[in-house]
Amino acid sequence: MKKLLSTAGAILLLCAAMPARAEDAAGDWAGVLGGQLHLIVHIQKAPDGKLSGIVESVDQGDAKIPIDAIDATPDRLKFTVAAIAGAYDARWDDAGKRWAGTWTQGGGSAPLNLSRATAADAPKPPERPQEEAIAASPLPYRDEMATIANGAQATLAGTLTRPDGKGPFPAVVLVSGSGPNTRDEAVFNHKIFLVLADYLARNGIAVLRYDKRGIGQSTGDYGKATTAEFTSDAQAAAAWLRAQPGIDARHVGLVGHSEGGLIVPAVAVADPKTAFIVLMAGPGLPGDKLLLRQQALIAKASGVPDATVTQNLAITERVYDAVKAAKTEADAIAAARAVLDPEVAKGTLTRDRADASIKQVTSAWMRAFLASDPVPVLQKVRVPVLALGGSLDLQVPAAEDLAAIKTALKADRDVTVTELPGLNHLFQDAKTGSPAEYATIEQTVSPAALKIVGDWIKARAR
Repeated sequence: MKKLLSTAGAILLLCAAMPARAEDAAGDWAGVLGGQLHLIVHIQKAPDGKLSGIVESVDQGDAKIPIDAIDATPDRLKFTVAAIAGAYDARWDDAGKRWAGTWTQGGGSAPLNLSRATAADAPKPPERPQEEAIAASPLPYRDEMATIANGAQATLAGTLTRPDGKGPFPAVVLVSGSGPNTRDEAVFNHKIFLVLADYLARNGIAVLRYDKRGIGQSTGDYGKATTAEFTSDAQAAAAWLRAQPGIDARHVGLVGHSEGGLIVPAVAVADPKTAFIVLMAGPGLPGDKLLLRQQALIAKASGVPDATVTQNLAITERVYDAVKAAKTEADAIAAARAVLDPEVAKGTLTRDRADASIKQVTSAWMRAFLASDPVPVLQKVRVPVLALGGSLDLQVPAAEDLAAIKTALKADRDVTVTELPGLNHLFQDAKTGSPAEYATIEQTVSPAALKIVGDWIKARAR
């Protein structure tokens, strides 16, 4: 689901007696969020004195997110990052020569102290042994550029990985999760689809992966797209793949990760030529219920007190209900404000955090996702299905999710539903499953998960 800079942690209480002095907020500031993720905050000052900046998550590699509003005084620094519903509030600690404050996001908070960045804080490429092995070894396949037209909506740029040999080869389209993903589904400095495509191609399966519309080299409007538009793109990609020489058109399926697992069943229902689908942490629960469950699990795993979790969930659920009932974006914004403005007045929520949350929850994608229910589509699927979930997945909890998928698919004759022990949402071998771990784990995709997917596809492509 949506990329997070951090999960929530214990709330930091700021000391009112903290000494203050004039400190210029401009410059580069480094800190460790919740004791886990290294961040660098870059703040620039224009000639007119206006401040702007970005937040860079060093451990996540590709995460450089614009700051929307900065409010700085000699002893106070506040800013919001609306794209991820994040906010920072800190006071200057003159003794420690740092901004001592709290980062809030996704229903919880974590301590974040920012000191002047030094050369030692510069991003260092993390170890990614699977990806390094791919780059270093001879490849028993070839990569070809792909250009996929989806009418006037978008032209998708991608890569077709074709095994060596004559073929024809069974093939899959990889459909990524939510967020502005490129063809490699590069998140938290992991190239998930690169590793998956490499494994499948080595096992005789051709793979098509593509940049999302409006992302990378693809055209189209990403900002206005919802799951429906991304489904249309995936369907166009599958049709393109079936038409390629050397591809066995009878055995072309789709593999969807996270939101991609919501998309590929819809393609299977709409396109009778779909041979099979694989759901990797695909949603089986309604969108709003899934996000509420995700928020609770991540907050608890990060040490947020149960009372705070319960309070935040109650507010979030009211916002979701209000947004779902709205017919237009303007109505959704007004409805969300009607819920959150009283919380701001009571001091339960800061104005900055409320505004960031409203912007995120009323986007076209979020409004559509909150209203989504995968069950009616899953009930219509009649092709072979492999549904996988990790036991440590805190974003799409496997036990509840896979049970819902299995029930919805009861009329389908070929369904394999498997919970993989010890794996998280990215299908990495993990310790806690917290999103804060994703970037710190060197493994990109568990070999066990790769083998299950590859073996299952080969068995249905004979």
